[in-house]
Amino acid sequence: MNKAMLSLTTIALFASAPAQAQAITQTEAITRLLSAPEIKAEWFAPDFLAQVPFETIAAQFKGITGMYGKFVRLDTLQDRPLAVYERGTLVISAAALDDQGRLTTFGAVPGPASAAADPAATQAAQAKAAALIEELFKSDPVDTALFSPEFLAQVSADELTAQFASLRTENGAFQSIEPLGNGWRMTFEKGQLDVTALTVDAQGLITALQLQPVVTYKTLDEARAAFVALPGSVTLLVQEAGKPQALADLNSRTLLAIGSAFKLAILGELQAQVTRGEKKWTDEVTLTDADRSLPSGTLQDAPSGTKYALRDLAARMISISDNTATDLLLKAVGRPGVEARLGQTAMPSTREAFVLKDPVNIELLRAYRSVGLDRDARREVLKKTHTLPLPNVGVFAQGKTVVQDVEWFASPQRLCRLMADVAELPETWQNPGVANPTDFPDISYKGGSEPGVLNLTTQVTTKAGKTLCISATWNRPEPLDEEQFVAMYQGVLKLLR
Repeated sequence: MNKAMLSLTTIALFASAPAQAQAITQTEAITRLLSAPEIKAEWFAPDFLAQVPFETIAAQFKGITGMYGKFVRLDTLQDRPLAVYERGTLVISAAALDDQGRLTTFGAVPGPASAAADPAATQAAQAKAAALIEELFKSDPVDTALFSPEFLAQVSADELTAQFASLRTENGAFQSIEPLGNGWRMTFEKGQLDVTALTVDAQGLITALQLQPVVTYKTLDEARAAFVALPGSVTLLVQEAGKPQALADLNSRTLLAIGSAFKLAILGELQAQVTRGEKKWTDEVTLTDADRSLPSGTLQDAPSGTKYALRDLAARMISISDNTATDLLLKAVGRPGVEARLGQTAMPSTREAFVLKDPVNIELLRAYRSVGLDRDARREVLKKTHTLPLPNVGVFAQGKTVVQDVEWFASPQRLCRLMADVAELPETWQNPGVANPTDFPDISYKGGSEPGVLNLTTQVTTKAGKTLCISATWNRPEPLDEEQFVAMYQGVLKLLR
């Protein structure tokens, strides 16, 4: 999805150098960023800017001001910073600084409207935004003049016209719009869409817009039936902590590929070794060229010889799924304990998996497959990848490497146990995934995906005080409809809140 279509959830979640003695505090850095009339590039670490151009960052923050008004103060909400504006709030889900006080990580999601400085202004702004959305979806073809130049630089007028024509064909004529939490729900002749993010600039032009299909369920049985109907292999588990009977169960003991969700096992093993006194969160490891993996993450571009604390690596591994941080931690804690937690024999590191999936290494992949579950033989094959170069990341972007047997496999039951072991660690709180932070007092999340593989695992505390784990996985040789799967998963979360 184009950056112009990103929600506030993805303003940025990138990281670079480890935080040490900081020039300013986190609170001071956030306040400076949100209160300044114009933000400055020097407030962001170089690796951050390498991932997100400063012009994009500046446009995003200008859009926030256009939507929410003037920044008023920084409060806290459930131990997280809460930015209060004239017409709304943002929960700061992640923020970290390097030793020069520059932001290396930043993430924000819409917060509760009740904390806004001026409820009357909030209501007026929401009415204005609703009118803009209605104008946008009533016009046929779409009026591209409603979008800012920054938006149209990333999504052309022709592309927008085609996208809205497709939405109109699928959903029928626009009928009505109503406020929904931090967004709006639109009703059409044949369906509904949620506007989950909308920002405008000072001229009232749209700078960011995100739409999401609406899936609602009346019961968990209805939700389970929807997951059953998906093509391919699907699992689902909804389990209340301490209760033996699942609230919803679809193949919850079946092993499927789970992508980066396996990183929960590394975090669990690290926590166990710290608890036993074998390691400290402040212990450091050194990055070498041999440790580099491919994105997601940013550590693959960091200088060799840089030292990182284990806690810093853990935060990167879980919040932004940094693969190089993952492999550094796997090396630090050792594979036997992680494999035992995951229940997988001779699992690959992320780097080893990328090399095996490289089409030029087909013979090595065949050798990996031929040894089956023989742990020693499989480890010997994995060792051979260490002398081979990483493939170009473009190979994976082209979707030509759907190799689902070079993966990490687990059932929803095991994933919920893994999550329960680490849900009290702050590393699992930084990225709430697809759960709405206003729906649940506590959210711990990790997911994983690659072509043909998608997992979402979330532990939440409901407002009634129940602790629930919701884990769902979808595997299929063909491309997945990820937006639909996420919408279905969110439908389950909405039913449980």
